Amino acid sequence: MAKKVTPDSQIKINMSTPDKPKKKLGTIVKVLIAIIILLLIAAVGFALGVYLNVIDMKGITEKWKLNEYPVVGQYFPQPKTNFETVELDEQNQEETPLEAKVVPPAVVPNISPALPAIVDDSELQKQAKLKQQEEAKRISKLARLYGGMKPDEAVVILNQLDDRSVLAILNKMEDEQVSKILPLFSPERAAVLTQTMLRGGNLN
Repeated sequence: MAKKVTPDSQIKINMSTPDKPKKKLGTIVKVLIAIIILLLIAAVGFALGVYLNVIDMKGITEKWKLNEYPVVGQYFPQPKTNFETVELDEQNQEETPLEAKVVPPAVVPNISPALPAIVDDSELQKQAKLKQQEEAKRISKLARLYGGMKPDEAVVILNQLDDRSVLAILNKMEDEQVSKILPLFSPERAAVLTQTMLRGGNLN
């Protein structure tokens, strides 16, 4: 006999069928979450092992040559290649004799302060001549400055200088300028300056 399908039984059938896909979906999500958590724990454990030097990254890199991979290789330590150079340096040091390592005293310049530098007469004469030329330039400049001033203003300043300096400046000035300045000195000083000029007392 055929089973009668009542509305109540149809509702039960309809309600029971959608539960299966929901259960499957929930199971898949749980599995994915568990995998992600395991991966995170593994990554944290690996990072901690590297940080605490429990995992030898140098050895793993050399064994698997991880530093040669295009993108990931930059994150792994590069092997050092200077071992051969160090060995060569050590061999050279062993082969070189002891005398070559020690700097001989002849290489170091030894300038004795007790020995004065020998200066001949010609050098002294050159230095004296240069000194005179520089002094003459300075006196000529002063003579031009005083020559450009009014005579009464120039005498006020020249009165403060010693006779030697005044004579040096007057000797470099034009005769016309000297004839205007000299009378403005006191008669006593003008006489002394004139007498010295007659004797040829100047700095030239």
